[in-house]
Amino acid sequence: FFLLFIKNNYCLMGWLRVITKPRRVLKSLLYDSKKKGARSVLSFSHAHNSDHNDSDDEEADTVDLLNNSNNSNNLSCVDSSSKGDSADEDKKISSSRSYVNAITVVIFLEFFSWGLVTTILPEVFSNFFGPESKWIVLGLTQGLKGFLSFLSAPIIGAMSDSFGRKMFLLVAVATTCLPIPFLLLSNLWWHVIIVALSGISSVTFSIVFAYVSDVTTEAERSAAFGQVSATFAASLVISPALGSLLQVYAGINAVYIVSSVIALVDVIFIAFWVPESMTRTTEGKQFEWKHASPFTSLKVVFSSTYMLQWSVIVFFSYLPEAGQYQCLIMYLQSVGFTKPDLATFIATVGILSIIAQTAVLSYMSKRFSEKTIIIIGLIAQLLQLALYGLLTGRTALFIIGIVLAFSSLNYPAVSALLSHNASKEQQGTVQGMVTGIRSLCTGLGPAIFGSLFQYVETPLNDEVQSRSSMSGVPGAPFLVGCAFVFVALFVAANVTARKRRDVDAPAAMEVVASDVEDDIARLVEPHSPTRQTSVIEIK
Repeated sequence: FFLLFIKNNYCLMGWLRVITKPRRVLKSLLYDSKKKGARSVLSFSHAHNSDHNDSDDEEADTVDLLNNSNNSNNLSCVDSSSKGDSADEDKKISSSRSYVNAITVVIFLEFFSWGLVTTILPEVFSNFFGPESKWIVLGLTQGLKGFLSFLSAPIIGAMSDSFGRKMFLLVAVATTCLPIPFLLLSNLWWHVIIVALSGISSVTFSIVFAYVSDVTTEAERSAAFGQVSATFAASLVISPALGSLLQVYAGINAVYIVSSVIALVDVIFIAFWVPESMTRTTEGKQFEWKHASPFTSLKVVFSSTYMLQWSVIVFFSYLPEAGQYQCLIMYLQSVGFTKPDLATFIATVGILSIIAQTAVLSYMSKRFSEKTIIIIGLIAQLLQLALYGLLTGRTALFIIGIVLAFSSLNYPAVSALLSHNASKEQQGTVQGMVTGIRSLCTGLGPAIFGSLFQYVETPLNDEVQSRSSMSGVPGAPFLVGCAFVFVALFVAANVTARKRRDVDAPAAMEVVASDVEDDIARLVEPHSPTRQTSVIEIK
């Protein structure tokens, strides 16, 4: 409140003394800062005049200004400026929504194109590589892709902090979707190789979350991240079913062509309709390779207890999630799910994930901290993994999907929390670090889960297995995943809160002084002695 008061009122004063309990002033400032932004200075003036006239009011607040004779002129100056600031603030809110909506379209088109081929690829890979070899090929492919993304995500994130988001968003989406047209070739090794190499720059979410951080306030950020994550779920609600339907009526090549066209439309949309976000916040900082190296990022992580804790949480929560994402569909087929059952299951979980990451997350973000939301999400993840490990009934597995949907709160909440603790110039680097850890898990998770399913002799294939042919606990790998999530939950429950004073004080003061000086230059005449005095005193 005090900093907001100083910013809105410096041209009214040579210096300011707040004597005692400025209760009424703060109430007025709080109310008008929500309703009218910078125009709160007028309410402060009214509160000051009222307090000055009513000397018997015990709650009155006394504020002495040295330049009382110039108050009326200064008020008119601030009033006209504040009206413009209020209009600008409304424009920023509207523009912020348009930016987030644009990035939502990008995410939807990208993952919708991949969703069309989701239910087709396992069968295609099985026919080309063989039932036994397909999981080895998929595991090695995703492992190499994840490792390359782990190396490149911090670099691309840091470069986007310097050169802007749009160019790297375009490259990330184009690279991620590039393997789809190669499915049209008879030799699937080309597709596999391109998928593996695409990890160099297929880090869409790190760029997207940095983009959203550029155009939203801290209060809006959790809901905006939830909207983006929900879009990922929305793209998978009907796309697998549509892909299977298109395969039946038009052939498998038609699915590949439609998917490739949608990916091309997404790239064109980014090139011509997605605006650059960096111009709204700050000029790009000078890029330094030493800050982009993933190994340097690891040094930073281990030098900070706070970042180390959240890195552990991301790793141990997403590792079982990545393994479950790759293996769950085949596991459900093994325990009796038909293709219509799978389509219904995917659609149900997708719709519930949308609700969880939009309405529920928005409601919770207004009432709970990000840490509390993350703990709730981890509890839901722990519960659904335990139930998948113990139960095999078709109806029970459908019901567990409800809990699975609400475990999707973790990623947007963690990204929002880390974004709040990073400066504007570090958003890409921070989100790149998170994406790098998740990419590493994307490679390790399926390999670990696949090996565990093989160890407990639960075959992952298209055929329904009899209950007697499976081990005593066919879902045992999910129980192992519970152990990973429990580690993340334990760390999250004991993570230390990071306060604002942890931010580098000299750098923060430099930014504040620069902002104040710019505002004084705008509101005070260039050669006025008041300007020079105000600059010195505010600094």
